[in-house]
Amino acid sequence: MKKIFALLLAVFVLAIVGPEKSEAKVMYDGAEVVKGQTGKMTFKKDIKVYKKNPNGTFDSLVVKRNNFFRTYDIEKYDGKTFYQMGQYRVQATDLVVFKEVPIKIRSSFYQDPTYININRDGIYGKGQYGYGWYFKAGFWSIFFKDTNNGQLLSACDATTDGSYEFCIPFSGTDLKIAETISREKDVLYELTKDTGGKIIPLDGAKSETMHKKGTVLSSLGTEINGYLYVSSEINNVPFTWVPVNLLKPIEDN
Repeated sequence: MKKIFALLLAVFVLAIVGPEKSEAKVMYDGAEVVKGQTGKMTFKKDIKVYKKNPNGTFDSLVVKRNNFFRTYDIEKYDGKTFYQMGQYRVQATDLVVFKEVPIKIRSSFYQDPTYININRDGIYGKGQYGYGWYFKAGFWSIFFKDTNNGQLLSACDATTDGSYEFCIPFSGTDLKIAETISREKDVLYELTKDTGGKIIPLDGAKSETMHKKGTVLSSLGTEINGYLYVSSEINNVPFTWVPVNLLKPIEDN
């Protein structure tokens, strides 16, 4: 009986002294922030929002005035802005009140963040640093700056302190953040279905090349946003990004 009591006492002491650590919640503007969140949205009146189903039909949802919802992906093109609210896509209008989560806070959820320009409009909507251009710390110096219109991220020459003239400023809502995952190089994969290869790791980007099911590709060692960077000399495939979920490792015999 004494042994059982001693054991229970030890368990109780361990629970008090060394409890299992849980990750602290990240809070902003009175609400918890989650990974992948870009901001939160409220509506000035009850409004109906829609989602498109795979079969082409639409489902609607009535959201109530002043109830807040997390927003995730953002699209900007043709002078319009769209917010992804779960499965529902909402266009920015006078009825929508969007509050951005500072990009420095958003970055804190990632061990090795890659920043991808998702803005198709404006001076960074095209060209060398346009839509789909991606960068990360190490190759670039990253600086965050608070402004009256939200938080900016500046990507600067990696040897500077942020004051050097060669810095590219981005609004936080112009950037998608994705984890950079290192994978083993030269591992061979087989495509499980026909797919396109992209020059940027974004779902919305057009495919530059097409590859048949069964094509063998070699890993170049980097995964970003669900895409693996691959190539193949045998199949004459240039460096390209393909969806990870369509790749099957080729087992050695």
